[in-house]
Amino acid sequence: MFERSKILNNDEQWYDEIDPKSIFEKQLEKNILSRMKTVYPNYRGIPFSLKITNPLGETSKPDLALIRNDYKEWYIIEVELSHHSWDSHVEKQVRVFTQGLYDPKKIAEYISSKDDTLNISDLEKMINNYSPKVMVIVNEKMPFWEEKIKGYGAVLSIFQIYRGTNGEDVYRVAGYTPIIIRKSTHCEFIDVSRGILLISDPIIKEANNCEIEITFNRRVTNWIKKETKGKVYLVPKGGYNPLPVDKKYALVLSDSDEYFLKVN
Repeated sequence: MFERSKILNNDEQWYDEIDPKSIFEKQLEKNILSRMKTVYPNYRGIPFSLKITNPLGETSKPDLALIRNDYKEWYIIEVELSHHSWDSHVEKQVRVFTQGLYDPKKIAEYISSKDDTLNISDLEKMINNYSPKVMVIVNEKMPFWEEKIKGYGAVLSIFQIYRGTNGEDVYRVAGYTPIIIRKSTHCEFIDVSRGILLISDPIIKEANNCEIEITFNRRVTNWIKKETKGKVYLVPKGGYNPLPVDKKYALVLSDSDEYFLKVN
C-alpha cells in the first residue's frame, strides 16, 4: 500500500505534493516571492539579501522582506528547506535576525532600491519606530522548529508546492500568516451546553441567520448568526462547538473582511 499527499480541484485535476527534498532553496524562494501579493494582500514583498549583524558580531543574510502598506509593520523573512539542520544552520539565522542591528537610513535605501514605489521617508520612519518581525518560511511542517523559533520571538510559516499532471503548480500555505485587525470585540459563553457565544460589541454585519466562516486554531469553523432583542449570538453550525469552554475569546475582523477567533 502506498501513501500520497494529493489535492483534487473542482475540475477533477489532481496535484501531487513535491518532495520537500527535491527542490532547491532559490526555487522555493522564487515561488514564494511570486505569490506574496496574493498570500499577503496588505503587504509588499521584496527580495532582501542585505547582511544583518547582531550585537555579538554574528552576521547573516535573509531572503525576503514584507512591508505593510501603511508602514506600520515589517518582516524579515528567511526561506528554508526542511532538511536543513536547525542547530548548525537555521538557529543562527533566527538569532541574528531577531537580535539584528537595523540602521533606518541604510535599510530604507536598500528597500527603496528593490521597490521604488515605496516612500523612502516613510520607510525610514517605519524602521526607526518598529523592529522587524522575523518569519521563517519552510516547505514542510516542522513542529520542532516551530517551538524553537517561538523561543526567539519569531514565527514559522509553511509553503508547500503541489504539481499537476498538466505541469501547473498549486500551493498550500499553513502556519503563521500576518493579518491587519480592523475591529475586535469580546466574546463570552452564555450557554455552554449549546455552545453559544455572546458578542458584547457586534461587528458582524451579515444578516440574521447567515452562515459565517470564522478561523480558529488555523482552521475554518462555521457559525450561524442569531440576533434577538438587540443582542447578537453565534451558534456553531451542526451543534459542535470547537472552542474550549474554559477560555475567554475575542472575535477579530481583519482588513480583508475575514473573521478570526483568538484566546483573550
